[in-house]
Amino acid sequence: MNIEADQPIEEEELPDYQAHRFYPVRLGEVFQNRYQTVAKLGFGSSSTSWLARDLNHIASRIVGTSHRGRENIRRLLDSFEITGEHGKHLVLVFGAAQMSLRDMKLVFRQEGFDEDFVRAAIIELLQALDFLHTHGEVVHTDVHPGNMLLGAYDNQLFVKLEETEFASPVPRKLVSSTRTIYLSRLMRPKEGPMLLSDFGEARVGPGPHGGDIMPLEYRAPETLLYIGWSYPVDIWSVGLTAWDLLEPRKLFTARDDDGDLYDAAHLAQLIAALGPPPPEFLAKNPERKADFWDEHGNWLGLAPIPDGRTMEALESRLENNSGFLRFIRRALTWMPEQRATAKELLQDPWLTGEEA
Repeated sequence: MNIEADQPIEEEELPDYQAHRFYPVRLGEVFQNRYQTVAKLGFGSSSTSWLARDLNHIASRIVGTSHRGRENIRRLLDSFEITGEHGKHLVLVFGAAQMSLRDMKLVFRQEGFDEDFVRAAIIELLQALDFLHTHGEVVHTDVHPGNMLLGAYDNQLFVKLEETEFASPVPRKLVSSTRTIYLSRLMRPKEGPMLLSDFGEARVGPGPHGGDIMPLEYRAPETLLYIGWSYPVDIWSVGLTAWDLLEPRKLFTARDDDGDLYDAAHLAQLIAALGPPPPEFLAKNPERKADFWDEHGNWLGLAPIPDGRTMEALESRLENNSGFLRFIRRALTWMPEQRATAKELLQDPWLTGEEA
């Protein structure tokens, strides 16, 4: 079925969509004489994701590590460049996976996932981060539900998806003789491992590193204050990821009352939830501190500290939330060095089921 030419769909609905950034993949197209596209799975800010059949046999290589977290990292199998009408495009080949936990929540569980599901997902996320931090000395910097994919224990799931696409092709829009935009094929999720993906912004080494990282509402305090950062930024993201998977409302929006993104509004929300920052934290960057606090550490009020944005007030799903909130507070601290490590959080009573 064809879609009307004047109706924006898929990547065309992105606010900064530019067609030349997207290679015009065709269903059935073969890349490198090896990878044949069979279904569109989704899209991002400058790329599309496709299920592809590997026409060659892949030999497995055994890597010498027994760390369980390695199994929770999505592995890059191949990469190459292709040339399109507007230049070169990078192609990354990964093992097949289902939808992200962000999309799964958006489509199936807008009110939030069950607590047991969140526990299991966070355990696997922490295993992946413990492996990255202790064995690879890698800071991911972009941990959030959109980069947590549901893997598959049985690849038959993808065979069925291919058969469905063949029997009942998705609607598409003919943009030009060289570009067709397809609707993504929705998969009803099945049980599978959690896979941490998208290492495009990762940093190697303990740092301290600098520069803008993390989705805006996920930014850790040290990144907002332009202070050098390291592994604890990933732990901050773990806390917010656990919250976002469980709760229908975000803990921090980083937006003012008009809906505009604003660092002062973000910091005001942090103060509402965590209390004021310690003086020793603000002392790490006096120039940036002066943008928001006076010389005595008093908030200048560039954005009002919102009422009713405490963790206790915003948590709405659990009858007994003390263990969950204790876990969140171990991950969300002003001082990066006071955050628990991934290994330490794996022993948290909320995850182990040992809470009183």
